[in-house]
Amino acid sequence: MIEKRRPGRLMSYAPLCAAVLSLVAGVTVLMGWFLDIPELRVWLQGQVSMKANTAFGFVLAGMLTLVARYGQSSLANASRWALESLIFTLGLLTLSQYLFNIDLHLDELLTDASSDVVLTTSPGRMAPTTAIGFMLFALALVVDHVGSGAANTWSRSFAVVLLIVSSISLLGYVYGAPSLYLGIDGVTAMAVATSALFLALSVGVIWLRPSSGFPALLADRSLVGTQSRALMPIVVGAPLLVGALVSAGYGRLYEGQFAIALTALGSVVTGGIIAVVSIIVLRRANAALTIRDRALASIGSGVLITDHRAPDEPIIYANRGFTDITGYLPSEVLGRNCRFMNQGVDDIREARNTMQKCIEAENEGVFELRNRRKDGQIFWNRLSIAPVKDVDNKVSHFVGVIDDVTTEREHEFRLAQALQDARAASSARDTFVRVVSHELRTPLNSALTWIRLLEVDDRPETRDRCLDVVARSIDSQSRLIDDLVDVTQLHGGGVTLELEDVDVRDLAERTIEELRQTIEPDKRIRLDIRAGEYTIRADSLRVRQILRNLITNANKYTPAGGHIEVGMLTDEEGIVIEVADTGKGLSVEEIERIFEPFWRAESNQPGLGVGLSIVADLVEAHEGSIAAASDGHGKGASFTVRLPRKR
Repeated sequence: MIEKRRPGRLMSYAPLCAAVLSLVAGVTVLMGWFLDIPELRVWLQGQVSMKANTAFGFVLAGMLTLVARYGQSSLANASRWALESLIFTLGLLTLSQYLFNIDLHLDELLTDASSDVVLTTSPGRMAPTTAIGFMLFALALVVDHVGSGAANTWSRSFAVVLLIVSSISLLGYVYGAPSLYLGIDGVTAMAVATSALFLALSVGVIWLRPSSGFPALLADRSLVGTQSRALMPIVVGAPLLVGALVSAGYGRLYEGQFAIALTALGSVVTGGIIAVVSIIVLRRANAALTIRDRALASIGSGVLITDHRAPDEPIIYANRGFTDITGYLPSEVLGRNCRFMNQGVDDIREARNTMQKCIEAENEGVFELRNRRKDGQIFWNRLSIAPVKDVDNKVSHFVGVIDDVTTEREHEFRLAQALQDARAASSARDTFVRVVSHELRTPLNSALTWIRLLEVDDRPETRDRCLDVVARSIDSQSRLIDDLVDVTQLHGGGVTLELEDVDVRDLAERTIEELRQTIEPDKRIRLDIRAGEYTIRADSLRVRQILRNLITNANKYTPAGGHIEVGMLTDEEGIVIEVADTGKGLSVEEIERIFEPFWRAESNQPGLGVGLSIVADLVEAHEGSIAAASDGHGKGASFTVRLPRKR
């Protein structure tokens, strides 16, 4: 199998090729001067010869290019600085000789007076354009030495200027225009070999960092990179090659204006062919892109594309579906990271960290997280991400597909809530059946026991005790049945209040007197009524039921020796009733459930657990409010009821 070499890898050898060519050419020309071999000094017959000091400069330039490309050690770094300084100084001193009309005898430095080796011909002075070329080359390497992004741009800028200078000089030889390579009339001209070497060195400098800029463009295997590589040989190489052949004497049939016209015609024809091919390829590519854009735009899901190569994964594409879901226009999100949509959203860190790890590992993933629309509304986003690899099999982008699953999540939540409510209802039903069965059976068993005892013992005292127990059992069952009826009516919305002007202070005093005998002497109960107007519009029977249930509940959970405080006061809105005890107290969790029907803080206490639930419903029916408070277990509890004065 024949493996095709990638353009980027092939062009990465440009610095090495330029360095080797510069070294070989420099050494060859120096040998031509020292050995007096004109053929080694002039590459093309009849053209200007390369000077010895210029050849020496190219030897230094070749060494510097090798060190810049492959040197990594501190010694290589020091050598690089030394070579850059030496080459720049050589060009600067040579240019100074022309500018200030002085002779620094730089050419004689190549001869050794104590040596038997003497040049048979004067090496001559370096051309001013050549001196400028060495200075540009040295500056390009000096700036590249810094290594920053801005320095890389400046380095390539100097290299491009050198490329233009050398190309102009080379074109002067190619097309027989001395003014292009002479630079200044009456001074030494840049040799054709010098122009070619500067051209190679400028390309080598540009390709020192092939992963960015123009080298990256030519190395890219996209449509743009392919077209760029196709144009380069025709636009640059073909005219230079034809001109070089004519200049070398191989185009005697195509001299003068005819040669220029022929070259121009060939460039026009070649450029036209490439233009036509490019238009066809671009039209097909544009058609494919149009179809892709329309397809993505028609998708109901939101589609985002992020650049994985850039810092912070910026968005580079967003379709219409993304706008429909989030409200953001593409122009408002391009260049931003997707995380801006979940700023200020609670409980998002875990999902975001998991997604970040997936992206860093360059894997696919599906995530559900809450995002914020442009109008601030929260929605559930099902985000599917997938990496996209380039021609080098490296992940370059990520595609994210966004689906609004808020309705689905709400439906799931409602189903889960309904299931939870059903389980709670089932549990409440079981509790209700168990509690009611126990509470109804207890007085019946007590009454039945005394009735059977009466069958064997009909003494008057036994009969009186039996009648008392049976009466209290019937009364207990009657209250249980009343509570069941009340809680059923209140939760079903069937209770009707009979409103009248009621003196709550009088109701409280009578209710406490009725209950006092069941509370004392084991415990104490005290009523504290502050001065004020206690007449309100209410149902007197229901207000007494509220007071009775609160006091009975306090008595149930207050141990012997404790006390119950009933306080009353008035304000502008109505009256406030507070029932406080020194009983077992309540935890925060118990306070949250204290008004639930059939719930009891202690399961061994008598009753159905509906007394406080009835109180809460009756207070709500009077458009009032009730609140429970406690400092914790063993510190008692208090219940505060607020009833409005008018309804």
